[in-house]
Amino acid sequence: MRLGKQVCAFIFLNLMVMVLALSCSKTDTIVDPPPPDPGPQFSGISLSTDNRLLQLDFSESVYKSGSAGTELTRADFQFSLTGGSAQLDSVQLHHTAGSKIAEIVLYYSGLPDGNELLTISVVPDAIINLDGLSMKSTEQIQIRFTDSGIIGQWVSVGNDLSPLFLLFGFDSVFMSYATDGTYLFESFTNGGIHNMLSGTFVQQKSSVEGIRVVALNQVLPVTSGISGIFGISANDIHAMQYETVQTTPAVEGLTPPLPEAGFGSSGLLGSDNIQVFRRVYLP
Repeated sequence: MRLGKQVCAFIFLNLMVMVLALSCSKTDTIVDPPPPDPGPQFSGISLSTDNRLLQLDFSESVYKSGSAGTELTRADFQFSLTGGSAQLDSVQLHHTAGSKIAEIVLYYSGLPDGNELLTISVVPDAIINLDGLSMKSTEQIQIRFTDSGIIGQWVSVGNDLSPLFLLFGFDSVFMSYATDGTYLFESFTNGGIHNMLSGTFVQQKSSVEGIRVVALNQVLPVTSGISGIFGISANDIHAMQYETVQTTPAVEGLTPPLPEAGFGSSGLLGSDNIQVFRRVYLP
């Protein structure tokens, strides 16, 4: 009997040791507190090819500070345009209260050359989320302007038509250069003849300030190659000088103008081949 009690006591003691060992080896789970809410943040920015329409994206629904039912306004942001040739004149901002998107219209002067950097920052305590947490004043986002060059729609009428076009009875000429690298050329004569040409194009800057090179690969109605130069006024981005000639199939004596020689350097044609276009639309 006595031995049995000793055995039971021994077993009980070992069980207690095991329980204590398991208790000591068990690591308490530490739950980290949730990270602090950073508040609203910029999450994206995009700009149209003509550098006019800008979309600003936020990480969550945003409102004007002081009222969760009020939309953001121009006064809630700071805009800065640095570098390049264009200067920012004014801004229009459109936003719906609670939306994650703000649409902005930019008005600028000068011809963008792609070196302009637009920086948007927040006025302190101007923007909040639904819980009333303010967007940090250190939040900012940037985007670079596009060098659109000849992209857009152009028209030439009246005295803007080149002497060569007037000689052949042209009444008006319309050109459209798209962002996908395609172009459309339409002409109308005083006699009512409508001509339409289309294909692809490549534009490049040259070493001559204010003059660029354009090469066209006409596909319809027949294939041909066209080459020349153009220049858009830095003081008026809606005015362009344009001078091109057909290079394929080659026409004897007819050579395209070169940036180094300037406008009026078309072989056999000279200044009679200079066309003036007015921009009517930027995509």
